[in-house]
Amino acid sequence: MGPLYDFSSLNPSRTLAPQDGMVSPGLEEQYFDIGRRALELVHFSSVLCDKPHYPNILDLPCGHGRVLRWLRAHYPYAKITACDLDRDGVDFCAREFGAEPVYSEIDLRKLPFDSQFDLIWVGSLLTHLPQDRWLAALDRFIRWTKECGVIVFSVQGRTVPSLLARGRRNVAENIDKPALIEEFARTGFAYQRYFESTPEADYGLAVTSPEWLMRVLQRYPDVIMRAYLEEAWGMQDIVILYKKAGHFEPILGVPET
Repeated sequence: MGPLYDFSSLNPSRTLAPQDGMVSPGLEEQYFDIGRRALELVHFSSVLCDKPHYPNILDLPCGHGRVLRWLRAHYPYAKITACDLDRDGVDFCAREFGAEPVYSEIDLRKLPFDSQFDLIWVGSLLTHLPQDRWLAALDRFIRWTKECGVIVFSVQGRTVPSLLARGRRNVAENIDKPALIEEFARTGFAYQRYFESTPEADYGLAVTSPEWLMRVLQRYPDVIMRAYLEEAWGMQDIVILYKKAGHFEPILGVPET
């Protein structure tokens, strides 16, 4: 998928944090390109959902501002909340981009958010969670979104399992690949913990089929899927959700509280 919009006139901060693990030496421009692409997708969501302004934004996980710097450049008026388990990243985003700092929790239910955000951007979080935490995280994002608000998040869809099934090397070398492929083919959701992760951290690779995700969204009569874009953010798929109270209640019933 080519560029969606021309943001060449934007001048986001190019200050990089020393502790930013997303930056590879010599590949700094790739880092900025990934952030710009995220902004293109966020702007696309605003067009799809008729939302010319996003005054209250959550970036979770914010890291050290790979995407947040672009959000700040494009939405200078916005209150942007930077949230991550990496406290150094949160502090950097607050200091460098004027974001509201909130340190994240493994259990997202502990975070002090209400239904307050016009936009929630979630890049590369659900791609690493086991199913129970995946579902709990999505539930939180929906609860934290205002009426007529938008959620844009990335998932690992069919691309990675397809590559692995073809025997592709240098992709997901630190997981049990056969187990991931088998579970994905059988259920539409698969998770394998990284070899270097611990049972306590339980951090790995999660892959989800579009069909599995649609079944999950059937639980939420207040949520409209505006778009599912395969391979829109590198190898990751992008999902755009719009919150509208009671939209599907006639067929799905009243949402659980």
